[in-house]
Amino acid sequence: MVKILDGYIFNRVFIYFSLSFLVLMVIFLLVDFVSHVDLVAKGKLVDVLLLVFSRIPVYSIRMLPIATLIGVMVAISELSSTNELVVIKSLGISIYRISVPIFIFASLVVLAGLLITEFFVPKGAALENFMYEKLGKRNKVFYLVTPEVWIKKGNTFFSVRNFDPVKGCGEYFSLIKIGEDFRPFYREDALNIRYEKDGNWKLENVYERDLLREKTLFKKEKVENLGITVKDLTSFFINPSTMELFSLFKLIHHLKLLGYNTTTYEMEFYSRISMPFIVFVVALIGIPLGAFNPRNQKGYTAVVAVGFIVSMWVTVSFFNNLGKTGFLPPVYAAFASHFIFLSIGLILFSRSHS
Repeated sequence: MVKILDGYIFNRVFIYFSLSFLVLMVIFLLVDFVSHVDLVAKGKLVDVLLLVFSRIPVYSIRMLPIATLIGVMVAISELSSTNELVVIKSLGISIYRISVPIFIFASLVVLAGLLITEFFVPKGAALENFMYEKLGKRNKVFYLVTPEVWIKKGNTFFSVRNFDPVKGCGEYFSLIKIGEDFRPFYREDALNIRYEKDGNWKLENVYERDLLREKTLFKKEKVENLGITVKDLTSFFINPSTMELFSLFKLIHHLKLLGYNTTTYEMEFYSRISMPFIVFVVALIGIPLGAFNPRNQKGYTAVVAVGFIVSMWVTVSFFNNLGKTGFLPPVYAAFASHFIFLSIGLILFSRSHS
Protein backbone atom coordinates (compact mmCIF):
# COMPACT_ATOMS: atom_id res chain seq x y z
CA MET A 1 0.00 0.00 0.00
CA VAL A 2 2.79 2.43 0.90
CA LYS A 3 4.52 1.70 -2.42
CA ILE A 4 1.31 2.49 -4.28
CA LEU A 5 1.03 5.75 -2.34
CA ASP A 6 4.66 6.61 -3.12
CA GLY A 7 4.03 6.07 -6.81
CA TYR A 8 0.83 8.11 -6.70
CA ILE A 9 2.50 11.11 -5.01
CA PHE A 10 5.57 10.86 -7.27
CA ASN A 11 3.36 10.89 -10.38
CA ARG A 12 1.29 13.85 -9.17
CA VAL A 13 4.41 15.89 -8.44
CA PHE A 14 5.90 14.90 -11.80
CA ILE A 15 2.76 15.92 -13.72
CA TYR A 16 2.46 19.35 -12.08
CA PHE A 17 6.23 19.88 -12.31
CA SER A 18 6.22 19.06 -16.05
CA LEU A 19 3.27 21.34 -16.77
CA SER A 20 4.78 24.21 -14.77
CA PHE A 21 8.20 23.77 -16.33
CA LEU A 22 6.78 23.67 -19.86
CA VAL A 23 4.57 26.73 -19.35
CA LEU A 24 7.35 28.75 -17.72
CA MET A 25 9.84 27.86 -20.47
CA VAL A 26 7.38 28.82 -23.21
CA ILE A 27 6.62 32.14 -21.48
CA PHE A 28 10.27 33.07 -20.99
CA LEU A 29 11.27 32.06 -24.51
CA LEU A 30 8.38 34.03 -25.99
CA VAL A 31 9.31 37.10 -23.93
CA ASP A 32 12.92 36.70 -25.06
CA PHE A 33 11.82 36.41 -28.70
CA VAL A 34 9.48 39.43 -28.49
CA SER A 35 12.24 41.54 -26.90
CA HIS A 36 14.21 41.09 -30.16
CA VAL A 37 11.30 41.73 -32.50
CA ASP A 38 13.15 44.76 -33.92
CA LEU A 39 15.79 42.39 -35.31
CA VAL A 40 13.10 40.12 -36.76
CA ALA A 41 11.72 43.13 -38.63
CA LYS A 42 15.18 43.62 -40.14
CA GLY A 43 15.14 40.11 -41.60
CA LYS A 44 17.24 38.41 -38.92
CA LEU A 45 14.64 35.85 -37.86
CA VAL A 46 17.08 32.90 -38.00
CA ASP A 47 19.66 34.74 -35.88
CA VAL A 48 17.05 35.66 -33.27
CA LEU A 49 15.78 32.07 -33.12
CA LEU A 50 19.36 30.85 -32.58
CA LEU A 51 19.83 33.43 -29.83
CA VAL A 52 16.63 32.34 -28.07
CA PHE A 53 17.60 28.68 -28.56
CA SER A 54 21.01 29.32 -26.95
CA ARG A 55 19.30 30.46 -23.74
CA ILE A 56 17.28 27.27 -23.23
CA PRO A 57 19.92 25.64 -20.94
CA VAL A 58 20.15 28.73 -18.70
CA TYR A 59 16.39 29.13 -18.54
CA SER A 60 16.07 25.41 -17.74
CA ILE A 61 18.35 25.72 -14.72
CA ARG A 62 16.41 28.74 -13.48
CA MET A 63 13.02 27.13 -14.02
CA LEU A 64 13.80 23.81 -12.30
CA PRO A 65 13.45 25.18 -8.72
CA ILE A 66 10.32 27.18 -9.60
CA ALA A 67 8.64 24.24 -11.32
CA THR A 68 9.61 21.93 -8.43
CA LEU A 69 8.13 24.28 -5.83
CA ILE A 70 4.89 24.61 -7.80
CA GLY A 71 4.72 20.86 -8.45
CA VAL A 72 5.21 19.96 -4.79
CA MET A 73 2.88 22.62 -3.43
CA VAL A 74 0.06 21.84 -5.90
CA ALA A 75 0.37 18.07 -5.38
CA ILE A 76 0.30 18.32 -1.57
CA SER A 77 -2.35 21.06 -1.63
CA GLU A 78 -4.54 18.85 -3.82
CA LEU A 79 -4.24 16.02 -1.30
CA SER A 80 -5.23 18.47 1.43
CA SER A 81 -8.18 20.00 -0.42
CA THR A 82 -9.68 16.58 -1.28
CA ASN A 83 -9.15 15.33 2.30
CA GLU A 84 -6.87 12.58 0.96
CA LEU A 85 -4.18 13.89 3.27
CA VAL A 86 -6.48 13.38 6.26
CA VAL A 87 -7.21 9.80 5.18
CA ILE A 88 -3.50 9.08 4.70
CA LYS A 89 -2.70 10.41 8.19
CA SER A 90 -5.55 8.38 9.71
CA LEU A 91 -3.85 5.25 8.36
CA GLY A 92 -0.79 6.09 10.46
CA ILE A 93 1.29 7.45 7.59
CA SER A 94 2.96 10.69 8.63
CA ILE A 95 3.67 13.62 6.36
CA TYR A 96 7.36 12.83 6.81
CA ARG A 97 6.83 9.44 5.17
CA ILE A 98 4.78 11.06 2.42
CA SER A 99 7.80 13.27 1.69
CA VAL A 100 10.03 10.35 0.69
CA PRO A 101 8.88 10.14 -2.97
CA ILE A 102 9.07 13.93 -3.18
CA PHE A 103 12.72 13.96 -2.12
CA ILE A 104 13.46 11.13 -4.55
CA PHE A 105 11.90 13.24 -7.28
CA ALA A 106 13.91 16.27 -6.14
CA SER A 107 17.11 14.18 -6.30
CA LEU A 108 16.40 13.29 -9.92
CA VAL A 109 15.77 16.95 -10.74
CA VAL A 110 19.06 17.94 -9.08
CA LEU A 111 20.89 15.30 -11.13
CA ALA A 112 19.25 16.60 -14.31
CA GLY A 113 20.27 20.14 -13.34
CA LEU A 114 23.91 19.14 -12.82
CA LEU A 115 23.98 17.38 -16.20
CA ILE A 116 22.52 20.43 -17.91
CA THR A 117 25.02 22.67 -16.12
CA GLU A 118 27.98 20.55 -17.18
CA PHE A 119 27.11 19.65 -20.77
CA PHE A 120 24.62 22.21 -22.10
CA VAL A 121 25.07 25.53 -20.27
CA PRO A 122 28.65 26.15 -21.56
CA LYS A 123 27.65 25.44 -25.17
CA GLY A 124 24.58 27.63 -24.80
CA ALA A 125 26.65 30.47 -23.29
CA ALA A 126 29.18 30.26 -26.12
CA LEU A 127 26.42 30.38 -28.75
CA GLU A 128 24.66 33.21 -26.92
CA ASN A 129 27.83 35.34 -26.80
CA PHE A 130 28.50 34.65 -30.48
CA MET A 131 24.97 35.61 -31.54
CA TYR A 132 24.95 38.78 -29.42
CA GLU A 133 28.25 39.86 -30.98
CA LYS A 134 26.97 39.00 -34.47
CA LEU A 135 23.79 41.01 -33.92
CA GLY A 136 25.75 43.91 -32.45
CA LYS A 137 23.85 43.76 -29.16
CA ARG A 138 26.82 43.16 -26.88
CA ASN A 139 30.53 43.80 -26.87
CA LYS A 140 32.72 40.77 -26.48
CA VAL A 141 33.21 39.82 -22.81
CA PHE A 142 36.70 38.79 -21.70
CA TYR A 143 38.11 37.47 -18.44
CA LEU A 144 41.84 37.92 -18.02
CA VAL A 145 43.48 34.67 -16.90
CA THR A 146 46.55 36.43 -15.50
CA PRO A 147 47.13 40.10 -14.64
CA GLU A 148 50.00 40.27 -17.15
CA VAL A 149 50.04 39.04 -20.75
CA TRP A 150 53.27 37.78 -22.32
CA ILE A 151 53.69 36.98 -26.01
CA LYS A 152 56.71 36.09 -28.18
CA LYS A 153 57.01 36.91 -31.87
CA GLY A 154 60.30 36.14 -33.61
CA ASN A 155 63.12 37.47 -31.45
CA THR A 156 60.85 39.91 -29.61
CA PHE A 157 59.01 39.47 -26.32
CA PHE A 158 55.99 41.65 -25.45
CA SER A 159 54.25 42.09 -22.11
CA VAL A 160 51.33 44.28 -20.99
CA ARG A 161 49.32 44.50 -17.79
CA ASN A 162 45.60 45.14 -17.25
CA PHE A 163 44.94 44.79 -20.96
CA ASP A 164 41.36 45.48 -22.14
CA PRO A 165 40.80 43.76 -25.52
CA VAL A 166 37.50 45.59 -26.07
CA LYS A 167 39.09 49.04 -25.83
CA GLY A 168 42.47 47.78 -27.07
CA CYS A 169 44.44 49.45 -24.31
CA GLY A 170 46.67 48.44 -21.42
CA GLU A 171 49.29 49.58 -18.93
CA TYR A 172 52.98 48.98 -18.21
CA PHE A 173 53.96 47.77 -21.67
CA SER A 174 57.39 46.26 -22.26
CA LEU A 175 59.18 45.12 -25.42
CA ILE A 176 62.44 43.18 -25.27
CA LYS A 177 64.53 42.12 -28.29
CA ILE A 178 67.11 39.38 -27.99
CA GLY A 179 70.03 38.45 -30.24
CA GLU A 180 71.15 35.09 -31.57
CA ASP A 181 73.06 34.51 -28.33
CA PHE A 182 69.76 35.01 -26.43
CA ARG A 183 71.06 38.17 -24.82
CA PRO A 184 68.74 41.20 -24.81
CA PHE A 185 70.05 44.18 -26.80
CA TYR A 186 67.03 46.49 -26.84
CA ARG A 187 64.20 47.27 -24.43
CA GLU A 188 61.23 49.58 -24.65
CA ASP A 189 58.84 50.46 -21.80
CA ALA A 190 55.66 52.52 -21.86
CA LEU A 191 53.26 53.53 -19.12
CA ASN A 192 50.20 53.24 -21.40
CA ILE A 193 49.49 51.57 -24.71
CA ARG A 194 46.54 51.73 -27.11
CA TYR A 195 45.89 49.95 -30.39
CA GLU A 196 45.35 52.17 -33.45
CA LYS A 197 45.05 49.98 -36.60
CA ASP A 198 47.05 47.77 -38.97
CA GLY A 199 49.40 46.66 -36.19
CA ASN A 200 50.14 50.24 -35.06
CA TRP A 201 50.08 51.03 -31.35
CA LYS A 202 50.17 54.39 -29.60
CA LEU A 203 52.60 54.42 -26.65
CA GLU A 204 52.70 57.08 -23.93
CA ASN A 205 55.60 57.94 -21.59
CA VAL A 206 58.06 55.75 -23.48
CA TYR A 207 61.61 54.80 -22.51
CA GLU A 208 63.79 53.38 -25.33
CA ARG A 209 66.89 51.60 -24.09
CA ASP A 210 69.85 50.50 -26.16
CA LEU A 211 71.27 47.88 -23.82
CA LEU A 212 74.51 47.46 -25.80
CA ARG A 213 75.38 51.16 -25.84
CA GLU A 214 73.70 51.78 -22.48
CA LYS A 215 71.71 54.70 -23.81
CA THR A 216 68.16 55.71 -22.84
CA LEU A 217 65.79 57.98 -24.74
CA PHE A 218 62.48 59.28 -23.37
CA LYS A 219 59.48 60.18 -25.54
CA LYS A 220 56.18 61.57 -24.35
CA GLU A 221 54.35 59.51 -26.95
CA LYS A 222 54.95 57.63 -30.17
CA VAL A 223 53.13 55.42 -32.68
CA GLU A 224 54.92 52.19 -33.50
CA ASN A 225 54.11 49.12 -35.60
CA LEU A 226 54.76 46.24 -33.22
CA GLY A 227 53.69 43.52 -35.65
CA ILE A 228 50.95 42.29 -33.30
CA THR A 229 47.23 43.05 -33.06
CA VAL A 230 44.59 42.86 -30.33
CA LYS A 231 43.63 39.44 -31.66
CA ASP A 232 47.12 38.12 -30.87
CA LEU A 233 46.53 38.93 -27.20
CA THR A 234 42.97 37.66 -26.77
CA SER A 235 44.10 34.03 -26.38
CA PHE A 236 44.97 34.99 -22.81
CA PHE A 237 41.30 35.64 -22.04
CA ILE A 238 38.75 32.99 -21.11
CA ASN A 239 35.04 33.38 -20.41
CA PRO A 240 34.29 30.99 -17.50
CA SER A 241 30.61 30.70 -18.45
CA THR A 242 31.63 28.83 -21.61
CA MET A 243 33.73 26.25 -19.73
CA GLU A 244 32.67 22.85 -18.39
CA LEU A 245 32.86 22.50 -14.61
CA PHE A 246 35.81 20.10 -14.63
CA SER A 247 37.81 22.33 -17.01
CA LEU A 248 36.98 25.35 -14.86
CA PHE A 249 38.09 23.49 -11.72
CA LYS A 250 41.43 22.62 -13.33
CA LEU A 251 41.95 26.23 -14.42
CA ILE A 252 41.24 27.51 -10.89
CA HIS A 253 43.67 24.99 -9.39
CA HIS A 254 46.38 25.91 -11.89
CA LEU A 255 46.00 29.67 -11.37
CA LYS A 256 46.02 29.25 -7.58
CA LEU A 257 49.34 27.43 -7.79
CA LEU A 258 50.69 30.39 -9.75
CA GLY A 259 49.44 32.78 -7.09
CA TYR A 260 46.74 34.54 -9.10
CA ASN A 261 43.41 35.88 -7.84
CA THR A 262 40.71 33.40 -8.93
CA THR A 263 37.63 34.99 -7.32
CA THR A 264 35.79 35.46 -10.64
CA TYR A 265 36.34 31.86 -11.67
CA GLU A 266 35.55 30.41 -8.24
CA MET A 267 32.28 32.35 -8.05
CA GLU A 268 31.26 31.02 -11.46
CA PHE A 269 32.23 27.47 -10.46
CA TYR A 270 30.40 27.36 -7.13
CA SER A 271 27.35 29.25 -8.41
CA ARG A 272 26.83 26.74 -11.20
CA ILE A 273 27.09 23.85 -8.72
CA SER A 274 24.81 25.46 -6.15
CA MET A 275 21.98 26.35 -8.56
CA PRO A 276 20.60 22.80 -9.04
CA PHE A 277 20.69 22.11 -5.29
CA ILE A 278 18.14 24.86 -4.68
CA VAL A 279 15.63 22.22 -5.81
CA PHE A 280 16.11 20.34 -2.51
CA VAL A 281 15.45 23.49 -0.53
CA VAL A 282 12.25 24.44 -2.39
CA ALA A 283 10.99 20.84 -2.17
CA LEU A 284 11.46 20.90 1.61
CA ILE A 285 9.63 24.21 1.90
CA GLY A 286 6.91 23.26 -0.58
CA ILE A 287 5.69 20.28 1.48
CA PRO A 288 4.54 22.16 4.63
CA LEU A 289 3.33 25.16 2.59
CA GLY A 290 1.26 22.86 0.40
CA ALA A 291 -0.16 20.98 3.39
CA PHE A 292 -1.16 24.22 5.08
CA ASN A 293 -3.75 25.73 2.74
CA PRO A 294 -6.24 27.86 4.70
CA ARG A 295 -9.78 27.12 3.53
CA ASN A 296 -8.34 25.42 0.46
CA GLN A 297 -8.01 28.70 -1.39
CA LYS A 298 -6.90 28.10 -4.99
CA GLY A 299 -4.93 31.32 -5.23
CA TYR A 300 -2.93 30.52 -2.09
CA THR A 301 -0.43 28.26 -3.87
CA ALA A 302 0.29 30.77 -6.64
CA VAL A 303 0.72 33.74 -4.29
CA VAL A 304 2.98 31.89 -1.85
CA ALA A 305 5.06 30.34 -4.65
CA VAL A 306 5.63 33.68 -6.39
CA GLY A 307 6.48 35.45 -3.13
CA PHE A 308 8.91 32.77 -2.08
CA ILE A 309 10.64 32.58 -5.48
CA VAL A 310 11.10 36.35 -5.66
CA SER A 311 12.59 36.52 -2.15
CA MET A 312 14.83 33.55 -2.90
CA TRP A 313 16.27 34.99 -6.14
CA VAL A 314 16.84 38.37 -4.50
CA THR A 315 18.78 36.66 -1.72
CA VAL A 316 20.77 34.52 -4.18
CA SER A 317 21.71 37.59 -6.25
CA PHE A 318 22.69 39.53 -3.12
CA PHE A 319 25.12 36.87 -1.91
CA ASN A 320 26.49 36.29 -5.43
CA ASN A 321 27.39 39.97 -5.64
CA LEU A 322 29.11 39.74 -2.25
CA GLY A 323 31.13 36.81 -3.60
CA LYS A 324 32.09 38.58 -6.84
CA THR A 325 33.35 41.62 -4.96
CA GLY A 326 35.41 39.43 -2.64
CA PHE A 327 33.47 40.46 0.47
CA LEU A 328 32.64 36.79 1.11
CA PRO A 329 34.55 33.66 0.06
CA PRO A 330 32.97 32.36 -3.18
CA VAL A 331 31.94 29.00 -1.73
CA TYR A 332 30.12 30.71 1.17
CA ALA A 333 28.48 33.27 -1.11
CA ALA A 334 27.23 30.56 -3.49
CA PHE A 335 25.59 28.45 -0.77
CA ALA A 336 24.65 31.07 1.86
CA SER A 337 21.11 31.57 0.54
CA HIS A 338 20.63 27.78 0.46
CA PHE A 339 21.32 27.48 4.18
CA ILE A 340 19.10 30.45 5.03
CA PHE A 341 16.08 29.00 3.24
CA LEU A 342 16.99 25.47 4.32
CA SER A 343 16.70 26.64 7.93
CA ILE A 344 13.29 28.11 7.17
CA GLY A 345 12.25 24.88 5.47
CA LEU A 346 13.39 22.71 8.38
CA ILE A 347 11.44 24.85 10.84
CA LEU A 348 8.27 24.66 8.74
CA PHE A 349 8.77 20.96 8.06
CA SER A 350 9.33 20.12 11.74
CA ARG A 351 6.05 21.83 12.62
CA SER A 352 4.05 19.85 10.09
CA HIS A 353 1.41 17.60 11.68
CA SER A 354 2.49 13.95 11.84
